[in-house]
Amino acid sequence: MKKDYREMFNILDEYLKNRVEDIDTTILEAVEARKSGKIFSFEEHLKGFIYAQLSALVSWKKIKDNSKALNDIFCNFSKDKLKKKPAEDLINEITALKCHNPFTTKKQMYSLVDNICTFEKLEKKFLSLDNFILQDTPSSIARLLADRNSEYKLKQAGIALVCEYLRNVGIDIVKPDVHIKRIIAPDRLNLTSVKSEYKIIEELKNLSDETGISQVKIDYLLWNFCAKKYGEICTATPKCNKCVIREYCQK
Repeated sequence: MKKDYREMFNILDEYLKNRVEDIDTTILEAVEARKSGKIFSFEEHLKGFIYAQLSALVSWKKIKDNSKALNDIFCNFSKDKLKKKPAEDLINEITALKCHNPFTTKKQMYSLVDNICTFEKLEKKFLSLDNFILQDTPSSIARLLADRNSEYKLKQAGIALVCEYLRNVGIDIVKPDVHIKRIIAPDRLNLTSVKSEYKIIEELKNLSDETGISQVKIDYLLWNFCAKKYGEICTATPKCNKCVIREYCQK
């Protein structure tokens, strides 16, 4: 690569440390914990998936600020208790916290028992969910959980959401959401010219290999630079006059 993208990420890292209060390092910590030998339980996998669903089209800050109440609502992610809890109760309690999305939450909660059953099927076949997610490359596992023709397809979960779940349980993979796709596009940082989420995952993995910076750290830096309530610089209407990595941008 002609540009020193490692230096660009260092600039972003310093900027976010000095400008963004209450920045969330949960995913970075999860990846480091797995590297240190942590084994994630069924309950932690279920929590990681449910939080990934909740964060779809809802401010992550709002979800994070209400995490204790959400943990209680979801019975601390006991699969047996959740399989018995009516979906309507979950919907009403999430809505009372204003952590719902009118287009997604209802469908997610009505699909929850089916998704728990899919997790149970994976646990039975591979002896644990950790064994399952480690038996192939992260992108291959994401495809198995996100593709509609897969026997392990999780309901109400596309590729970006599945990547979020995998990161929540310590897997080093980027989440190709709207913020990431926007900032890496040809008219901005020009890190990729492709639109396929799977290709974006592949190309950012290559960037990770080239720079020596983990995929989740790359994602963390770019996402926080863009997201509402965090950096809010490279948004749909970018604040180019405040951008600390303007020299790397095509705008």
